[in-house]
Amino acid sequence: MSPRLILRFAAVACASSLALAPLAAQEREDRTLLSQLQMTSIINEVSGDRAMNHLLELVPYQRVRPPSEYEGNFRESVVLAEMAKSYGYANVTIEKYQTGGTAWQPTQGELWMTTPKTVKLFDIHDIPLALPALNANGDLTGDLIDVGPGRSADFEGKDVKGKFVLTSGATGTVYSAAIQRGALGVLGVSAISPQRAVDFPTQIVNSTVNAQPGTVAWSVTPEVRSNLAALLLRERITIRSVVKSTQVPMHSEYVHAEIPGDGSTTQEVGISGHLYEGVIKQGANDDNSGVALTLEIGRAYIKLINEGALPRPKRTINFQWVPEIAGTNAYFAAHPEKEKAMIGTLNFDMEGIRVAMSRSFWVLQRTPDTFPSYLNDIAQSMMEYIADISRERVRFRRSLNGYAPSQAVESAHGSSDAFYIKVDKHYGSSDHVTYMQHGIPAVMFITWPDMWYHSSEDTPDKQDPTQYKRAAAVGLGALAVLADGTDGMAARVVAENLGRGLSRMGESHVKGLGYMSDAADAGALTTAYREARVAILHQAGIEKAVVRSARVLWTDTTAGARRVAAFAPLIDQRASALLAETRAAFQLQAAMRGVAATEPVLSPADRATADLMIELVAGASAAAPGARGPGAGGPGAGAAAAGPALPDEFNAEFALLLRRGGLTVGELRDFLSGEFTPLPLEQVLAVLRTREAQGAIKLTPKPPARR
Repeated sequence: MSPRLILRFAAVACASSLALAPLAAQEREDRTLLSQLQMTSIINEVSGDRAMNHLLELVPYQRVRPPSEYEGNFRESVVLAEMAKSYGYANVTIEKYQTGGTAWQPTQGELWMTTPKTVKLFDIHDIPLALPALNANGDLTGDLIDVGPGRSADFEGKDVKGKFVLTSGATGTVYSAAIQRGALGVLGVSAISPQRAVDFPTQIVNSTVNAQPGTVAWSVTPEVRSNLAALLLRERITIRSVVKSTQVPMHSEYVHAEIPGDGSTTQEVGISGHLYEGVIKQGANDDNSGVALTLEIGRAYIKLINEGALPRPKRTINFQWVPEIAGTNAYFAAHPEKEKAMIGTLNFDMEGIRVAMSRSFWVLQRTPDTFPSYLNDIAQSMMEYIADISRERVRFRRSLNGYAPSQAVESAHGSSDAFYIKVDKHYGSSDHVTYMQHGIPAVMFITWPDMWYHSSEDTPDKQDPTQYKRAAAVGLGALAVLADGTDGMAARVVAENLGRGLSRMGESHVKGLGYMSDAADAGALTTAYREARVAILHQAGIEKAVVRSARVLWTDTTAGARRVAAFAPLIDQRASALLAETRAAFQLQAAMRGVAATEPVLSPADRATADLMIELVAGASAAAPGARGPGAGGPGAGAAAAGPALPDEFNAEFALLLRRGGLTVGELRDFLSGEFTPLPLEQVLAVLRTREAQGAIKLTPKPPARR
């Protein structure tokens, strides 16, 4: 054991000896949904080093997948399934889907500069992502010509026929333009953002180009592109590309395993991470880290159950290791009974990065307000518990024998960095979204930002065993609560929902008061007062829905619904008190400005707009015009139409609200404004009118019965 850990454990042991003494304030302060004894057992058992070893077994390096793997199961699936079986998981299976197609799998890929000197620039056995997926056989030679960013204007006056095109633009985009003009291929820079190319000049970002026969697409590093561009100013450059590929039978597959419940309930829960993003790209942090972590969570859980440190869960736990999003959908398509059984899921995507190295936080992405759930507070409670006990708190310095954490949650080979955490609003682009699309509440844990994801530098050397250990402690604690299945735990979770809901209502109140403080004139003050009321009423509605969602935690869900219903009028009372304070603050702000505190009233024109009913036309996309959406598979994913746009952060919820239906323009605007920040009614209407003109929605006057 390292001297650092010995000293930290000695400090904890000293604190533990004072557990019954009045000085041990941290024991009363540091609480979560499991007992301190159970949490200590979890912390002692979960191993960041084991999780790191899992990662090294799965993706020790980025490699070219041999064609033989396509005949059976992929290496990662086999390794993962064998480890799960050895740890005592039940019902471990590898299931294939999407069989029958073929694709080109490269076995050799080399990019050479042959003039003015012979230099091998890239080899796929050094950097697999240099050759985008789906390039066929070819041995091609031609001069290199620089087209800069690769826009249409950049090709003017340049003969690229029979030549290789060098570009600072995206490989796939410029490839299409170059091939149309007769080019042999393209050497592009596939960067997620321009800043990536500046900060990481030796990085290649994953891309897919379905290259036509007789052509090729290469992704080069920004550094190599710059060097070639500089050399072209004074020398002729000839490029040779050698690609050997074989057609392989394509399929996708996922690994499923379980920790069985005790048989007392048909309810089940889930925990997931994605093992694949396609079969070419292999990312250490994205997301084999999530797979390695959840495997360790299950291993530790099984061991603690067997030792009696944790009770056997009543609810069966489903471990899903899948191709991102598509694999989760495939699983539910093959096992529709699971969709009805699961009541909640924890999703882990990009977990192991050393946060100090990547300037990151470990982030909890909550469910969106369109899907309020009891689940958020289970995850947040565990996250904050581990963060608090693993940091040094000066007020405990005497009882802890110096500046030491209450309980060091660190790995033998990991860092002693601070545990930087953040609870954030919902964002899509991972399997938690897919679970919610199947009616199952799901949260996501993610390390963000990640400077290396989707790139040639997403490798194990960026990982931190301490980060794994802390994430595993949070994940196992939350999973144990979620799978518990007792009425006692249900009541504890509802209490957590109520307490944290009060805090969230307070945050909405602070937000609204800030609107009024920032108002520049009397008109803006009245508008700000209305928005403050909207924020409070919105959050009150969400908190009532959160408590209602907890009814599924009771062994008798009908009885659970009756028990939680009693809190709705109490939450309304909270809202009334906050609205009264908001009214008083409005009057104060008006007095300070020397204006009347008049109640906000919509003009007749605005009222007519607000009262328009929105109906999504069957089969139409709900994506907002101009929206990029939250990423592949997210709520606002898909091609977006041109036209007026909402700010990006609104678009996922905008799409979900359209799909839900039954809202007026004003109700939709108030929901989005309450969840985020105020949206002008006319801006929302402009977006909706564009969608109406495109045939995606209908806007009709609200029926008299609803007025």
